[in-house]
Parts: sequence; C-alpha cells; structure tokens
Amino acid sequence: MRNHLLCLAFVALGCSSPALAKPVVYNWDGFYVGAHVGGVWGDVNVTDDITDGVPPGPFGYSINGVFGGGTAGYNLQYENFVIGVEGDLGELNPSGSGIIPSSTPPNHQDTTLDSGLYGDITGRLGVTVYEALIYAKGGYAFFDGEARQTTTKPGYATTGTDTFNGWTLGGGVEYLITPNVSIKAEYLHFDFRPEVGFQTSITDPPIGHQYHNWTDLTFDSVKAGIAYHF
Repeated sequence: MRNHLLCLAFVALGCSSPALAKPVVYNWDGFYVGAHVGGVWGDVNVTDDITDGVPPGPFGYSINGVFGGGTAGYNLQYENFVIGVEGDLGELNPSGSGIIPSSTPPNHQDTTLDSGLYGDITGRLGVTVYEALIYAKGGYAFFDGEARQTTTKPGYATTGTDTFNGWTLGGGVEYLITPNVSIKAEYLHFDFRPEVGFQTSITDPPIGHQYHNWTDLTFDSVKAGIAYHF
C-alpha cells in the first residue's frame, strides 16, 4: 500500500511540475497592421556606353540612409509553425553620390540617387518559441528613387531611371508584448535589376543622340517595428 501511495504521489507531482507541462502556444493567427523605421546601407554601380573619351566603368559609390513606413500581413498557424504573407510600403531616403570623369576635363559627371517610395510583398515562414516568432521571409521588392548621371559639360539633357524592381530576402524576430501587440527586429537584403537613364545631346553633334547610363543597386536594411494583431 505504501509503495502504491508513493507512486501516486510521484505521478501527481510530475503532472503539476512546470518543467513537464506542455508549453503554451501563443496565437499568431489572423490579420495585422503596423509601422516600422530603420536604416539602410548599400552600393550603386553605374556603367556607361563605350564612347570616345569616356571610360564605360562600372563606377561605384556607397549609400546609407533611413526609411520608414507601414506594414500589413496575414498569418496562419499550425501548432508552433506560422506561415503568412506580408507587405511593406514607405519612404526611403538614401545619401551618397559619385563622380565620373568627363571626355573634356576639367568637366566631370555626377552620379546621384534620389529618395523615393519603396515596398515589398513577401512570404513569411517561422516558428514560435513562447511569445517569440523567429522567421525568414523573401519576395518581390521595388524602389522608385531616381538615379541620374549629370554632366557639367554644357549641351546635354539628363533623364533619370525608372522604378527599380528586384527581390528581397532576410528574417527577424517578433515578440508578443500583449496578446494583440507585437514588436520586431528585422534584417532584409535588397537586390534590384539594372535600370537605364539617358544623356541626350542638345547642342553637340550628333544632336539628339542618347548616351545610356545603367545603374545597378543593392542595399541592406535593419528595422524595428510594432504591429497590432486583430
């Protein structure tokens, strides 16, 4: 009888022990919206037409800056696994410029990248650890900041690039500080396809000729965000 009572006591202690209890699974299901702010750093490379007197490059310069905007997404959860789709939209303000030699020294050509709207649409896959969600994400990205190459030599009109399109990949950690509010830290790498701008001759022969300036853009970002989960 004493042995049976001891066995029952050990079973009762085991069932009530926090170490043996099943971990609480926090709910990430559903729609959410939020805001974010962060910083970027990266590289811009410009390649020109092969023309007499001007080397084609590529000519590179570095950028850094800040960005911020809004976030929206939807999660589906199965036990400790979360899959979802997420979108970001905001303003990105890069700082940085380069100088390219001209065919007629002491003239030169300035390469710049303006601020603009950016966004991404990504798939997200993660695993929960108590209140935290550790995730990876990747998908489509765009940036409509205009890259330009402008010569100090008179007689040329400059046209900047169109919207950059490419991909993004990264991950982060999100943490529920209440059942409906989360904060997160995230890293993303962005890689965009080259876009072309023009320099059009308006006085130098051949008048009307367009010289192509191809801009290749990549950058990395870190951001902090907050979201409300419905």
